[in-house]
Amino acid sequence: MTGFRLLALLGGLLASVWAGSAPCAGIVGGRKARPGRFPFLASIQYQGDHFCGGALIHSRFVLTAASCFRVGNPAIATVVLGAYDLRRRERSRQTFSIRSISENGYDPQENLNDLLVLQLDREANLTSRVALVPLPLQNATVEPGTNCQVAGWGITRPGGHLSRYPRVINVTVTPESQCRPNNVCTGVLTRRGGTCQGDGGTPLICNGLAHGVASFSREPCGSGPDFFARVALFRNWINSVLNTRSDEPVGVL
Repeated sequence: MTGFRLLALLGGLLASVWAGSAPCAGIVGGRKARPGRFPFLASIQYQGDHFCGGALIHSRFVLTAASCFRVGNPAIATVVLGAYDLRRRERSRQTFSIRSISENGYDPQENLNDLLVLQLDREANLTSRVALVPLPLQNATVEPGTNCQVAGWGITRPGGHLSRYPRVINVTVTPESQCRPNNVCTGVLTRRGGTCQGDGGTPLICNGLAHGVASFSREPCGSGPDFFARVALFRNWINSVLNTRSDEPVGVL
């Protein structure tokens, strides 16, 4: 499905998934991820159509981007865990409705605080295909030059189709001069590559931790840098959400 058709189906839900840029936000230049490689990935969908990514951080909570729900009502969306091939009804899938959302001062004009915690309607069953991703400590940093990975079902070229399978690309954290204090920025050094439409909310994995949430990208897709909300700035807030809304032990490290 093209990004344009998806926008029409969502009826404004995706008016600006990639805040601050034209809708050019899938993995460009990546490769097909192997099944089970990213068991924490969530596909956020509307009537069975993927429109944003996310990461399972607790058995009842998914971390995504606030920009994914800039216009629409989260109650109409579903969260799918354990997905791989979006065109098949896989036995590994678990589908949830959204019980509540928590945001922390999201500013769409300045692309600030672009994180959202979704509470699922029930507890996820943790398996080899559905697992938690650990988060960094409060105010932890990821140094420029660090090699990271980002994966998602987004489009693979501007104006193209959503990927049937999650695609992954190796990216490098850029110098602070090419980013902003509240973001982690990445680029691909040797060729065109990066995030594109449909990858909003997907996690940036550095040294095994989800250091970023895909927020916005410069156009055209893959030209970099890509901007991720810096998760470490919100770690204490995330913990407070999980502890306030659930009696279960916090499932992040």
